[in-house]
Amino acid sequence: MKFKILTFKNVSLFLFFYLTLVTGFFFGENLNYGSYGDWIGGNREPIKDFSNNFTYTFLNFDSYGHRHSPVYLIFLSLFLDLGLDLNQIRLVHLHLCISLIIVFYQCLRLLFSNINNNYLFLLSLIIFLSPTFRSLAIWPDSRLPGLIFFVLTIYFFLKFRKTDNLKYTWYTCISLVVSSYISPNFSVFFVYFFFFFLKKVKFRELSFLLIFNFLASLPILYYIFILDVNFLAAGKTPSINNESINFNFNLSDKVMIISSIIFFHLSPILIMDNFFNQFKNFLDKRFIIIVPLVVCLIYFFNYQLSYTGGGIFFYSIKPFI
Repeated sequence: MKFKILTFKNVSLFLFFYLTLVTGFFFGENLNYGSYGDWIGGNREPIKDFSNNFTYTFLNFDSYGHRHSPVYLIFLSLFLDLGLDLNQIRLVHLHLCISLIIVFYQCLRLLFSNINNNYLFLLSLIIFLSPTFRSLAIWPDSRLPGLIFFVLTIYFFLKFRKTDNLKYTWYTCISLVVSSYISPNFSVFFVYFFFFFLKKVKFRELSFLLIFNFLASLPILYYIFILDVNFLAAGKTPSINNESINFNFNLSDKVMIISSIIFFHLSPILIMDNFFNQFKNFLDKRFIIIVPLVVCLIYFFNYQLSYTGGGIFFYSIKPFI
Protein backbone atom coordinates (compact mmCIF):
# COMPACT_ATOMS: atom_id res chain seq x y z
CA MET A 1 0.00 0.00 0.00
CA LYS A 2 1.64 3.22 -1.16
CA PHE A 3 0.64 6.52 0.40
CA LYS A 4 0.62 9.77 -1.49
CA ILE A 5 1.08 13.09 0.23
CA LEU A 6 -2.03 14.23 2.07
CA THR A 7 -2.84 17.83 2.81
CA PHE A 8 -2.14 19.28 6.23
CA LYS A 9 -5.88 19.91 6.57
CA ASN A 10 -6.71 16.21 6.14
CA VAL A 11 -3.97 15.08 8.52
CA SER A 12 -5.19 17.61 11.09
CA LEU A 13 -8.75 16.38 10.67
CA PHE A 14 -7.60 12.79 11.19
CA LEU A 15 -5.82 13.78 14.40
CA PHE A 16 -8.90 15.68 15.56
CA PHE A 17 -11.17 12.65 15.07
CA TYR A 18 -8.54 10.43 16.68
CA LEU A 19 -8.53 12.68 19.75
CA THR A 20 -12.33 12.54 19.95
CA LEU A 21 -12.11 8.75 19.94
CA VAL A 22 -9.48 8.75 22.70
CA THR A 23 -11.61 11.23 24.66
CA GLY A 24 -14.60 8.92 24.22
CA PHE A 25 -12.44 6.09 25.55
CA PHE A 26 -11.71 7.90 28.80
CA PHE A 27 -15.34 8.98 29.23
CA GLY A 28 -16.74 5.51 28.47
CA GLU A 29 -18.55 6.51 25.27
CA ASN A 30 -21.14 3.93 24.17
CA LEU A 31 -23.08 5.50 21.30
CA ASN A 32 -24.57 2.28 19.94
CA TYR A 33 -25.79 1.46 23.47
CA GLY A 34 -24.73 -2.18 23.22
CA SER A 35 -20.95 -2.40 23.19
CA TYR A 36 -20.45 -1.66 26.88
CA GLY A 37 -22.91 -4.41 27.80
CA ASP A 38 -21.20 -6.83 25.39
CA TRP A 39 -17.85 -6.00 26.99
CA ILE A 40 -19.06 -6.41 30.57
CA GLY A 41 -21.33 -9.39 29.98
CA GLY A 42 -19.66 -11.22 27.12
CA ASN A 43 -16.03 -10.34 26.38
CA ARG A 44 -14.25 -9.27 29.54
CA GLU A 45 -14.57 -12.50 31.54
CA PRO A 46 -13.41 -14.89 28.76
CA ILE A 47 -10.31 -12.73 28.23
CA LYS A 48 -9.42 -13.06 31.91
CA ASP A 49 -10.26 -16.78 31.91
CA PHE A 50 -8.16 -17.49 28.82
CA SER A 51 -5.23 -15.88 30.62
CA ASN A 52 -5.83 -17.80 33.87
CA ASN A 53 -6.79 -21.23 32.50
CA PHE A 54 -6.52 -21.43 28.74
CA THR A 55 -7.33 -25.12 28.22
CA TYR A 56 -10.47 -25.20 30.35
CA THR A 57 -11.79 -21.93 28.88
CA PHE A 58 -11.03 -23.04 25.32
CA LEU A 59 -12.85 -26.37 25.72
CA ASN A 60 -15.83 -24.78 27.47
CA PHE A 61 -16.15 -21.56 25.52
CA ASP A 62 -19.76 -22.33 24.55
CA SER A 63 -20.74 -22.07 28.22
CA TYR A 64 -20.26 -18.30 28.03
CA GLY A 65 -23.22 -17.96 25.67
CA HIS A 66 -20.90 -16.10 23.30
CA ARG A 67 -21.91 -16.08 19.62
CA HIS A 68 -18.50 -14.95 18.38
CA SER A 69 -15.28 -16.84 17.82
CA PRO A 70 -12.81 -17.06 20.74
CA VAL A 71 -9.84 -16.24 18.47
CA TYR A 72 -9.67 -12.49 19.08
CA LEU A 73 -10.40 -12.87 22.79
CA ILE A 74 -7.48 -15.30 23.01
CA PHE A 75 -5.32 -12.72 21.25
CA LEU A 76 -6.32 -10.03 23.76
CA SER A 77 -5.69 -12.39 26.67
CA LEU A 78 -2.02 -12.54 25.62
CA PHE A 79 -1.68 -8.90 26.67
CA LEU A 80 -2.83 -9.86 30.16
CA ASP A 81 -0.03 -12.42 30.20
CA LEU A 82 2.37 -9.61 29.27
CA GLY A 83 1.28 -7.63 32.33
CA LEU A 84 -1.21 -5.15 30.83
CA ASP A 85 -4.47 -4.53 32.65
CA LEU A 86 -7.89 -4.56 30.98
CA ASN A 87 -8.03 -0.81 30.39
CA GLN A 88 -4.61 -0.88 28.74
CA ILE A 89 -5.81 -3.77 26.56
CA ARG A 90 -8.83 -1.68 25.58
CA LEU A 91 -6.49 1.12 24.53
CA VAL A 92 -4.38 -1.28 22.44
CA HIS A 93 -7.58 -2.55 20.79
CA LEU A 94 -8.68 1.01 20.02
CA HIS A 95 -5.45 1.77 18.16
CA LEU A 96 -5.63 -1.51 16.23
CA CYS A 97 -9.15 -0.60 15.09
CA ILE A 98 -7.97 2.67 13.54
CA SER A 99 -6.29 0.57 10.83
CA LEU A 100 -9.81 0.05 9.39
CA ILE A 101 -9.75 3.66 8.16
CA ILE A 102 -6.38 3.18 6.46
CA VAL A 103 -7.37 -0.05 4.72
CA PHE A 104 -10.71 1.43 3.65
CA TYR A 105 -8.87 4.44 2.20
CA GLN A 106 -6.63 2.13 0.18
CA CYS A 107 -9.71 0.36 -1.21
CA LEU A 108 -11.14 3.72 -2.28
CA ARG A 109 -7.89 4.57 -4.03
CA LEU A 110 -8.12 1.38 -6.08
CA LEU A 111 -11.78 1.91 -6.94
CA PHE A 112 -11.53 5.62 -7.73
CA SER A 113 -8.04 6.12 -9.08
CA ASN A 114 -9.16 9.19 -11.04
CA ILE A 115 -10.24 11.07 -7.91
CA ASN A 116 -7.92 13.17 -5.77
CA ASN A 117 -6.50 11.14 -2.88
CA ASN A 118 -7.28 13.89 -0.40
CA TYR A 119 -10.98 13.65 -1.21
CA LEU A 120 -10.86 9.88 -0.76
CA PHE A 121 -9.04 10.19 2.55
CA LEU A 122 -11.61 12.73 3.69
CA LEU A 123 -14.36 10.26 2.78
CA SER A 124 -12.65 7.48 4.75
CA LEU A 125 -12.69 9.67 7.86
CA ILE A 126 -16.49 9.33 7.93
CA ILE A 127 -15.87 6.01 9.70
CA PHE A 128 -14.88 8.02 12.76
CA LEU A 129 -18.49 9.29 12.89
CA SER A 130 -20.03 5.82 12.99
CA PRO A 131 -21.53 5.08 16.44
CA THR A 132 -20.85 1.38 15.87
CA PHE A 133 -17.19 1.93 14.99
CA ARG A 134 -16.61 4.25 17.92
CA SER A 135 -18.35 1.98 20.43
CA LEU A 136 -16.69 -1.24 19.23
CA ALA A 137 -13.30 0.46 19.17
CA ILE A 138 -13.71 1.66 22.76
CA TRP A 139 -15.22 -1.59 24.11
CA PRO A 140 -13.28 -4.54 22.60
CA ASP A 141 -15.23 -6.98 20.46
CA SER A 142 -14.41 -9.40 17.65
CA ARG A 143 -16.52 -7.68 15.01
CA LEU A 144 -14.25 -4.75 14.17
CA PRO A 145 -11.03 -6.80 13.87
CA GLY A 146 -12.96 -9.26 11.71
CA LEU A 147 -14.18 -6.36 9.57
CA ILE A 148 -10.64 -5.00 9.22
CA PHE A 149 -9.41 -8.27 7.75
CA PHE A 150 -12.51 -8.50 5.55
CA VAL A 151 -11.89 -5.02 4.14
CA LEU A 152 -8.28 -6.14 3.60
CA THR A 153 -9.75 -9.11 1.72
CA ILE A 154 -11.61 -6.66 -0.52
CA TYR A 155 -8.41 -4.69 -1.03
CA PHE A 156 -6.54 -7.78 -2.28
CA PHE A 157 -9.54 -8.77 -4.39
CA LEU A 158 -9.55 -5.34 -6.04
CA LYS A 159 -5.81 -5.65 -6.64
CA PHE A 160 -6.42 -8.95 -8.43
CA ARG A 161 -9.14 -7.42 -10.58
CA LYS A 162 -6.81 -4.60 -11.50
CA THR A 163 -3.61 -6.58 -12.12
CA ASP A 164 -4.67 -10.23 -12.73
CA ASN A 165 -1.71 -11.20 -10.56
CA LEU A 166 -2.48 -14.64 -9.05
CA LYS A 167 -0.69 -13.87 -5.81
CA TYR A 168 -3.62 -11.61 -4.91
CA THR A 169 -6.03 -14.56 -5.10
CA TRP A 170 -3.98 -16.17 -2.34
CA TYR A 171 -3.84 -12.96 -0.33
CA THR A 172 -7.62 -12.67 -0.73
CA CYS A 173 -8.21 -16.19 0.55
CA ILE A 174 -5.75 -15.90 3.44
CA SER A 175 -7.25 -12.62 4.60
CA LEU A 176 -10.79 -14.00 4.28
CA VAL A 177 -9.83 -17.04 6.38
CA VAL A 178 -8.40 -14.79 9.10
CA SER A 179 -11.48 -12.56 9.09
CA SER A 180 -13.74 -15.64 9.29
CA TYR A 181 -11.83 -17.08 12.22
CA ILE A 182 -12.18 -13.79 14.06
CA SER A 183 -15.82 -13.20 13.07
CA PRO A 184 -17.40 -16.30 11.41
CA ASN A 185 -20.17 -14.35 9.65
CA PHE A 186 -17.63 -13.23 7.01
CA SER A 187 -17.14 -16.84 5.87
CA VAL A 188 -20.30 -16.64 3.73
CA PHE A 189 -18.45 -14.38 1.27
CA PHE A 190 -16.35 -17.37 0.24
CA VAL A 191 -19.17 -18.25 -2.16
CA TYR A 192 -18.90 -14.93 -3.99
CA PHE A 193 -15.11 -15.05 -4.32
CA PHE A 194 -15.23 -18.68 -5.44
CA PHE A 195 -17.60 -17.99 -8.33
CA PHE A 196 -15.59 -14.94 -9.35
CA PHE A 197 -12.30 -16.86 -9.36
CA LEU A 198 -14.04 -19.72 -11.18
CA LYS A 199 -14.38 -17.43 -14.20
CA LYS A 200 -10.96 -15.80 -13.93
CA VAL A 201 -8.54 -18.45 -12.63
CA LYS A 202 -7.32 -21.61 -14.31
CA PHE A 203 -8.54 -24.92 -12.92
CA ARG A 204 -5.17 -25.95 -11.50
CA GLU A 205 -4.70 -22.77 -9.51
CA LEU A 206 -8.34 -22.79 -8.43
CA SER A 207 -7.92 -26.35 -7.15
CA PHE A 208 -5.01 -25.28 -4.96
CA LEU A 209 -7.08 -22.41 -3.60
CA LEU A 210 -9.97 -24.75 -2.77
CA ILE A 211 -7.64 -27.21 -1.05
CA PHE A 212 -6.14 -24.38 0.99
CA ASN A 213 -9.56 -23.11 2.07
CA PHE A 214 -10.70 -26.63 2.94
CA LEU A 215 -7.63 -27.30 5.07
CA ALA A 216 -7.97 -23.88 6.71
CA SER A 217 -11.54 -24.71 7.73
CA LEU A 218 -10.66 -28.02 9.42
CA PRO A 219 -9.54 -26.58 12.80
CA ILE A 220 -12.79 -24.67 13.37
CA LEU A 221 -14.89 -27.63 12.16
CA TYR A 222 -13.00 -29.91 14.53
CA TYR A 223 -13.48 -27.42 17.36
CA ILE A 224 -17.23 -27.09 16.82
CA PHE A 225 -18.27 -30.63 15.78
CA ILE A 226 -15.65 -32.98 17.25
CA LEU A 227 -14.77 -31.16 20.46
CA ASP A 228 -18.42 -30.07 20.59
CA VAL A 229 -17.71 -26.45 21.50
CA ASN A 230 -20.53 -25.07 19.38
CA PHE A 231 -20.40 -21.41 20.37
CA LEU A 232 -22.41 -20.50 17.26
CA ALA A 233 -25.53 -22.11 18.76
CA ALA A 234 -24.87 -20.96 22.32
CA GLY A 235 -26.11 -17.45 21.71
CA LYS A 236 -27.28 -15.39 24.65
CA THR A 237 -27.48 -11.63 24.75
CA PRO A 238 -25.45 -10.20 27.64
CA SER A 239 -27.07 -7.37 29.57
CA ILE A 240 -25.31 -4.49 31.28
CA ASN A 241 -26.01 -6.10 34.65
CA ASN A 242 -23.76 -9.02 33.67
CA GLU A 243 -26.70 -11.37 33.19
CA SER A 244 -27.30 -13.52 30.11
CA ILE A 245 -30.60 -13.18 28.29
CA ASN A 246 -31.72 -16.15 26.23
CA PHE A 247 -31.61 -15.41 22.52
CA ASN A 248 -35.01 -15.61 20.82
CA PHE A 249 -35.48 -15.18 17.08
CA ASN A 250 -38.13 -12.67 16.08
CA LEU A 251 -38.27 -11.75 12.40
CA SER A 252 -39.92 -8.38 13.07
CA ASP A 253 -37.20 -7.47 15.57
CA LYS A 254 -34.52 -8.36 13.05
CA VAL A 255 -36.09 -6.43 10.17
CA MET A 256 -36.90 -3.32 12.21
CA ILE A 257 -33.58 -3.08 14.06
CA ILE A 258 -31.29 -3.95 11.15
CA SER A 259 -33.13 -1.75 8.65
CA SER A 260 -33.04 1.22 11.06
CA ILE A 261 -29.29 0.80 11.50
CA ILE A 262 -28.79 0.61 7.73
CA PHE A 263 -31.02 3.66 7.29
CA PHE A 264 -28.92 5.62 9.79
CA HIS A 265 -25.69 4.90 7.92
CA LEU A 266 -27.31 5.70 4.57
CA SER A 267 -28.78 8.97 5.84
CA PRO A 268 -26.00 11.15 4.31
CA ILE A 269 -26.90 9.68 0.91
CA LEU A 270 -30.65 9.81 1.43
CA ILE A 271 -30.63 13.57 1.99
CA MET A 272 -29.08 14.17 -1.43
CA ASP A 273 -31.74 15.69 -3.69
CA ASN A 274 -31.52 13.23 -6.59
CA PHE A 275 -31.41 10.14 -4.41
CA PHE A 276 -34.12 11.41 -2.05
CA ASN A 277 -36.51 12.02 -4.96
CA GLN A 278 -35.87 8.53 -6.34
CA PHE A 279 -36.38 7.02 -2.90
CA LYS A 280 -39.60 8.98 -2.42
CA ASN A 281 -40.90 7.81 -5.82
CA PHE A 282 -40.06 4.23 -4.87
CA LEU A 283 -42.11 4.54 -1.68
CA ASP A 284 -45.02 6.25 -3.42
CA LYS A 285 -45.34 3.51 -6.06
CA ARG A 286 -45.34 0.75 -3.42
CA PHE A 287 -47.38 2.57 -0.79
CA ILE A 288 -50.17 -0.05 -0.68
CA ILE A 289 -47.63 -2.83 -0.02
CA ILE A 290 -45.30 -0.96 2.32
CA VAL A 291 -47.90 0.38 4.78
CA PRO A 292 -49.45 -3.02 5.73
CA LEU A 293 -45.96 -4.51 5.94
CA VAL A 294 -44.74 -1.78 8.30
CA VAL A 295 -47.90 -2.14 10.43
CA CYS A 296 -47.28 -5.89 10.77
CA LEU A 297 -43.64 -5.35 11.68
CA ILE A 298 -44.59 -2.82 14.35
CA TYR A 299 -47.32 -5.08 15.72
CA PHE A 300 -45.01 -8.07 16.14
CA PHE A 301 -42.00 -6.03 17.23
CA ASN A 302 -40.89 -7.33 20.63
CA TYR A 303 -37.28 -6.29 21.11
CA GLN A 304 -36.75 -6.30 24.87
CA LEU A 305 -35.54 -3.16 26.60
CA SER A 306 -33.14 -5.32 28.62
CA TYR A 307 -31.29 -6.31 25.44
CA THR A 308 -28.11 -4.44 24.62
CA GLY A 309 -27.75 -2.80 21.24
CA GLY A 310 -30.58 -1.91 18.91
CA GLY A 311 -29.12 1.13 17.23
CA ILE A 312 -29.38 4.86 17.77
CA PHE A 313 -32.99 5.17 16.48
CA PHE A 314 -34.23 2.46 18.84
CA TYR A 315 -32.60 4.13 21.81
CA SER A 316 -34.00 7.50 20.76
CA ILE A 317 -37.55 6.18 21.16
CA LYS A 318 -36.74 3.80 24.04
CA PRO A 319 -37.80 6.28 26.78
CA PHE A 320 -41.29 6.42 25.22
CA ILE A 321 -41.76 2.63 24.99
